[in-house]
Amino acid sequence: MEKANLIVQIIVAAIYAATLITTIVIAFRQHRKADEIAMKQSRNDFFAEYTRRYQDIILAMPDAVFEGTAKADGATLKYMQLYFDLCSEEYHLHENGLVPDDVWDNWKEGMEITTRVELYKKSWYIIKDNYNPDFRCFLERNVLE
Repeated sequence: MEKANLIVQIIVAAIYAATLITTIVIAFRQHRKADEIAMKQSRNDFFAEYTRRYQDIILAMPDAVFEGTAKADGATLKYMQLYFDLCSEEYHLHENGLVPDDVWDNWKEGMEITTRVELYKKSWYIIKDNYNPDFRCFLERNVLE
């Protein structure tokens, strides 16, 4: 009888241990999944914020910039400065590993497309001394070439 009690206790302990391990594994997986969802949401929010800022700058840019009739004057340079500030932030975020490569590739392509407008290039060479040398080098070698 004592041997049977011991076997039952061992079986109960094994079931308890298996249940505990299963509970821990499930809790760990749920926590990891919740972290993944939060990370994706954070990344989406981050991307959306920079996209919104870009759109705000472009929408506020004088129409003459896109018509090709604008001059690199004070009003235009103000918006160019805002645009290049945003590009500089994006560059430094990527360089510090805070922006995934696929997002960075989109941003870089956007810079290449936007700066095809000649006034952006002219403006850059007027205000470029306001920026970090690493960003200046990147922009001039990879975007404005």
